[in-house]
Amino acid sequence: MFVRQLCGLDRRAAQQALESFIEGKQLGVRQLDFITSVIDLVVRRGVIGVSDLYDAPFTDRAPNGPEDLLANEEIDALEIPFRELQNRACPAALAA
Repeated sequence: MFVRQLCGLDRRAAQQALESFIEGKQLGVRQLDFITSVIDLVVRRGVIGVSDLYDAPFTDRAPNGPEDLLANEEIDALEIPFRELQNRACPAALAA
């Protein structure tokens, strides 16, 4: 996890992580801009949590939090790819 946070994540991998969330949705320009900001942060930090959506740079786009742009179910659905990113950053077993 430490290395992932230090090195970040490849942009393509970050986009793929959020593909399932975006797929089939008709997102507006502000929503797409918000999701692009999510991807940008994942590229820089490698992982993200829902609580991060209530801090800058997201509050620049949604001052009252992600609820300004997304339904509560959609915010909850973001937890799935966020958790998958964290799980992939952690090794399955410790080295001996």
